[in-house]
Amino acid sequence: MKKEQFQLGQEFYTETGKWRCTDIGTRVIVAIQLNQEDSSHYNGPPFSIAEYVFDESDIESCSLNSVEFEDNIAEIIKSKKFNEIEDAFMFTCSAGDGENSAILDKNTGKVYLRSDWIDMDEQDVLAEEDFDSTVHIHLPHKNDLDLGKDLVFEFTEQYMPDDEYKVDQIFSKKGAYSRFKDLLQSKDLLEQWYEFENRQQQIALIQWCKENDISF
Repeated sequence: MKKEQFQLGQEFYTETGKWRCTDIGTRVIVAIQLNQEDSSHYNGPPFSIAEYVFDESDIESCSLNSVEFEDNIAEIIKSKKFNEIEDAFMFTCSAGDGENSAILDKNTGKVYLRSDWIDMDEQDVLAEEDFDSTVHIHLPHKNDLDLGKDLVFEFTEQYMPDDEYKVDQIFSKKGAYSRFKDLLQSKDLLEQWYEFENRQQQIALIQWCKENDISF
């Protein structure tokens, strides 16, 4: 889309879902995401949920048609190559940053794994001298894609904005994720969190693949 196509109150789509334009600047637009169960959150301004700024690059990736995003993402997620990349990504994220790692051969699609905690089969490990930066690439950890605490706070802003201070306090101490899930359980939002987390991880991983010229 182009900025000139936006109007206040207009609904549009991105890979992350449905949005509504709430303000238009000289070079940017501002919008809220329409993913709340309680539609009263959409009343404003001011809004009780977070507003996000879309710059020129973001605007170009917007569309008035949701089908192109839904079909494209669904097709990629079903592909064997993406499933293998996603499995390797989850392996990388299953331990602390740097403790597990995965290398993808962009030509063949083969994934090589390494772990500080698990003995891997030799065929699954790429020797350091065989690494070729023109062919091989390290898969990211979720923290590299802002899918750690940033994702928690994004979920909190969208689904339980009244608890932002409580969540901030939870993540100021050790054992935060366990206490955060207890909070979600008490609000009957735990399954919604898992769905949100999985969807955002898939979208971020797809975007990472596109940025690194990895096709499916």
